[in-house]
Amino acid sequence: MVQHSSSTKIMAYVCAVFLLPGYTLGPLSLIYLSTKRIADGDWQTLLFLICICAALVYFCCKYFLLMLRFLKTLKVSFTFDSEGIVLQKNGSATFYTWSDLSKSKEYGSCQIYCLIDSSGNYLFSIWEYADSYQEFREKAYEKIGI
Repeated sequence: MVQHSSSTKIMAYVCAVFLLPGYTLGPLSLIYLSTKRIADGDWQTLLFLICICAALVYFCCKYFLLMLRFLKTLKVSFTFDSEGIVLQKNGSATFYTWSDLSKSKEYGSCQIYCLIDSSGNYLFSIWEYADSYQEFREKAYEKIGI
């Protein structure tokens, strides 16, 4: 069974306490500080500040949403075999074949693997610190190449 242990859940919540405000306040503070330079800067400086602010907003929003999605699925677990996975969520179990999970994505910089079904619906995020993660990743790579 692939699931997040209690210690992994605690570690995830501690990370969220520090990262979520950083992802929110980081871009806002840079934008605020940059607006004070607009009147003093030439066009090259302004273009540079706009590019830096846009990149920071993009990456912080991306990681903020990934973290929220991950936190929502910490209590979900699943089992897997050569046919597919059985996702256990809120007391119900749903079977997905490996071909159903072909749109799944790995976010290496976050150490998160997101299970996404063939219609694009998000199912589950698994952190690499979860129990049986390595075995699952080897099987997923074998079956769907991701």
